[in-house]
Amino acid sequence: MIKAVTLDFGGTLADGKLDKESFRGKLLGYLHSLGFTGGETKLIKVINGTLEKMERARRLNREVRIEDFYSSVLSKLGIPPENHTLEYIHELYLNSFKVEAFPETEEVLEYLKGRYRLAVISNASSELPRYAIKRLGLESYFEVIVLSRDIGIRKPSPEIFKFTLQKLRLSSFQAVHVGDSMEKDVLGAKRVGMKAVWINRSGEEASVDADYVLRSISE
Repeated sequence: MIKAVTLDFGGTLADGKLDKESFRGKLLGYLHSLGFTGGETKLIKVINGTLEKMERARRLNREVRIEDFYSSVLSKLGIPPENHTLEYIHELYLNSFKVEAFPETEEVLEYLKGRYRLAVISNASSELPRYAIKRLGLESYFEVIVLSRDIGIRKPSPEIFKFTLQKLRLSSFQAVHVGDSMEKDVLGAKRVGMKAVWINRSGEEASVDADYVLRSISE
């Protein structure tokens, strides 16, 4: 018997985009206040070099927290990576992200809430999903929110699904996972024995057999 529904966040419940120009401008201004004398070109070069290392870790399903990412960036720029500095950069990042829930999201969550326990499983180096869920007024729907940054492991690794199930105190056959990524959501969930619902908004061809395929979460 299904007792819980776990959901991906970005692309499933909401859509968002980082205003890169705004973030870089604010970040550069802040770094200048800390003594950095270089320009945007140098900053972007260091960020891109650090991103390459981050992507290598992610290909192994390991997560790199945004604080650790910018700790490396600051060190390369000759700026001490103090906690309050990293927290401020994290805040700049969150405030530079524009996130909107899909029109059907709240209605669907309201329907599910009365029937199942709900949780979020999201790949995120920052606190963005938690921040956005709270800002969008959706926090009360979820019993558990697990981000890859919490445990250092990304979907589709079975470990992040197992971790969430442990927090819910449920077995894999008692939960279904819903997400928009065939690889990260469907494959990851099925690896641990969960049923998987694929939200295929773009109508792409399936590469893994999902238990259900929907065009939106309202179907």
